[in-house]
Amino acid sequence: MYAEKAEMFRAAIDKQADEEIARSTKEIRSKKSAAGKAKAEHALAEALSQVRAEKNAFEMKFKKELSRCEFETTKAVRAHRKKLIDDFFEELRGELIEFAKSEKYDDYLKRSLAKAENELGSEFVVLAAAKDTERLKKLTTREVRTERTIMIGGISALDEKKGLYADYTLDSALESEREAFTDKPELRL
Repeated sequence: MYAEKAEMFRAAIDKQADEEIARSTKEIRSKKSAAGKAKAEHALAEALSQVRAEKNAFEMKFKKELSRCEFETTKAVRAHRKKLIDDFFEELRGELIEFAKSEKYDDYLKRSLAKAENELGSEFVVLAAAKDTERLKKLTTREVRTERTIMIGGISALDEKKGLYADYTLDSALESEREAFTDKPELRL
């Protein structure tokens, strides 16, 4: 009877031990699973962080490259526009030089002398390019001086007593047109 009771007691203890082992195993597996999930979540968070960092780096690189391309394009457009403007005004300069050789140029000089007299009165000296000095002496009785800064043609008038100056040169007219041309809002970039 003791043997039977001992056997039953042993069976009850074994059963209780097996249940305890099963419960502990389940608990360990649960903790191991939770630790695995935490480890997996941590690895996932790290991977996402790395992907975001790479994305930000690529975005910055893309923005920098886009900005560089826009700058290069703007620079190329401005250089091309400057070349076109330079070519256009060089062509105009050539036409003005040809005009200064024509018979119509005398009429332009007469109108310039009349404007100078109208604005400055009768006491002024005529300043002209070296090539035009003799031509102007035939058109006016005023003193005509050579002015080295006048390259294309036209005249400047100087009233030395009053300190007044008027510029009717083709050089300054061309330069004024060039400045006005590049200041037009339609030509800005």
